Parts: sequence; structure tokens; C-alpha cells
Amino acid sequence: MKREKINILQLVDGFRLGGAETKLLELIKHLDKDKNKITVCSLTSAGSLQRDFESVGVKVKVFPRKHRFDVTLIPTLVRFLRKERIDIVQTTLFYADILGVIAARIARVPAVISWETISHDHAFYAPRYRRMAYRLAMKFVDRIVAVSKGVKESLIRGGITASKIKVIYYGVDLMRFNNQDNGKCKAEIGLDGVFPVIGVVARLDKIKGHEYLLRGLTKIVERYPGTKCLFVGDGTYRKALEKLTQELGLNNHVLFLGFRNDITCLLNTLDLFVLPSVSEGLPNVVLEAMACSLPVVATSVGGVPEILVNKQNGILVPPRDPMAIATAILELLDNRERRVSIGLNARKFVERKFSLETQVNQFQKLYDYCLMDKSNELYYE
Repeated sequence: MKREKINILQLVDGFRLGGAETKLLELIKHLDKDKNKITVCSLTSAGSLQRDFESVGVKVKVFPRKHRFDVTLIPTLVRFLRKERIDIVQTTLFYADILGVIAARIARVPAVISWETISHDHAFYAPRYRRMAYRLAMKFVDRIVAVSKGVKESLIRGGITASKIKVIYYGVDLMRFNNQDNGKCKAEIGLDGVFPVIGVVARLDKIKGHEYLLRGLTKIVERYPGTKCLFVGDGTYRKALEKLTQELGLNNHVLFLGFRNDITCLLNTLDLFVLPSVSEGLPNVVLEAMACSLPVVATSVGGVPEILVNKQNGILVPPRDPMAIATAILELLDNRERRVSIGLNARKFVERKFSLETQVNQFQKLYDYCLMDKSNELYYE
């Protein structure tokens, strides 16, 4: 007898334009709708990605929190889970992890999965109530999906049982992200004939390390006076970065582009991609840059060393080190042949190990496993 579709609730903190939310959208879009019935539920009332989630043919619900840790939502979630007869709850981001796990267990949902996209060594999880709440909630999940071995190790250091954690790397849509004509974006931004063009795609947050790139940029413009650096993304740290840009005399070299929907086009305007983060899980944007055959300079944090092999398909530098960032960038700018070689190696590496198809297939296997006899541990051997 053919099994009915797996009824999955994807619970997320909100629909803002963030890395975790974007990857969840991508996963839902590519999961087999003949095998899965998917509902997406947000715990925040508004977000720029809501229409995108609604456009992929799944049910979208919003249960907005009245405040950050609104436990009054738990009964609402319990009723919804029972009414919809949900088979699997998958949670993404902190508040979804806590409220979703509690509600799922009260509603006696058969399986609960938490998708962990950031390193838990970062201070975001440092407040004691967060650490305690998270550790407690994770006792009641069936599996935790970590996006890198680095994230898995940080979870274990935080007291999570290793046997519960499964690493599923991000995958990249290789048809979308590739080396293509960049004339349109270059002309729009006014970069025709400009060399070099360096870029960062990340929210403007202290953890992303933009300030260290800015300080390193002062050395780069000494050798390459025409340098342009694109900051793609927005956030609470923007004013501080704009002020630092002015103080360093870099106003003519740095462009703050805000949030953009044409990331593929923008990546292809660059000569070199940089991610100077202080902490990361597995930065999907690095994989996207690699898929576009870009040479990448990134800090050796979180899961980054799992995707960048130093000096082969990118260059790794220590975090919080402007001089190391500048030295690595100049090394690539000074040698076109090396830039091209590293970029081509990056593309081949992503094609071989980080396809979106592989990621989606691994999640499907996990969903199937979670609804099988729990004594069958073969998938996790």
C-alpha cells in the first residue's frame, strides 16, 4: 500500500531576508511535492520573504509573537499541529527551536528536527537563559541537522548529544549560480572598466567582520587606487560602518548597496569575493561565489575551512586581522593567472560536493528515516 505524503511543518522565526530563511525557502521549493505536504509557519508577523514562500505552492501560516519569548503561542501551535495531523516538525532559528519543540511534543508529533545553521560558539547563544532553554529543548528532538562539522562540534561543546546530530551541508543551485555575463549590473552600478571590484554579501552586523575588511582596504587602495568594494546587504551596523568608511577616507571606494535580489548578477561583477566574518556556520554565500568561479578570501571560522582548501580553491585568513585580509587580497590581485585558477578550482569543488540536489536528497532521506522504526540506525552509520 502506497504511503500518504509526509505532512511536514517548517517552523521558522520569521520571513526576513536572512541566510537561514533563504536556504529554508530554497529547500522547500525543491522538495518533492508528490512525497511531501508542506506547511510553513512564521513566528513573526512580517518579512520580505513571505511572498516568496507563498509563491512556491505551500501553505503559509503566521502566528506572530507579542514579544521575543511569547510562550502564549504554544497552545496555538499545539492546536494547529493536531488539526493538521503533522508528521514532522522542522524548526529553524532559536525561537522556533524552543516554542516548536515544546508544542510538537505536547501535540505528540511523531518526529521533530532542528536545523542548525550557525555556530553555537558565538555570543548570540551566550545568555544563560538561551543556553539552558536550547539544551533543554534539544533533549526532545529526534535529530539535529548541522550545516557543517564546525557547527556540529560547537553543538557538542554546548552539551548536545553527538549521536543526535547529522551533518547536511548546504547545496548550491548550480544552474542559477555560474560564471555569466555581468555587463548589466556593472553598467547599473557604474563599474564599467573598473579594476579591481571586491565584494561582500552579508547582513551588516558586527559578527560579519566588515570593519576588518575596511581597515585592510586602506592598504589595498594604496596599490590599486581605483578599487571599488561593494557591501551588499543591510542591518543595524550600517551607520557604524558608514562612519568608519568616512574616517578611513574610503568614501570613494566603498558602495553600500543594501538588500538586493540580483545576487548572481552582482557576484559576477566582482573580481574577488571576501567574507571577513568573526563567526559562521556554513556561509552559503561563499559556496555561491565559488559556483560563480570567483576567487574567495574568507576567515577560517566555523565551517569555512570545510569548503575552502587554503591556496587551492580559496584563501583562508585568521579572523579580526585586517593586514592578513589585505595581504591575501593583494596576492590575488597581483596575479591574474592565480585568480582564474583558484576560481575554476572553486567551481569544480562545488560541483563535486555541494550541489543542491544532494542536499535535498539528504533531507528527504532524513524525513523518511524519522518515520521509520526508530531501531533502524543504518542511515546514521
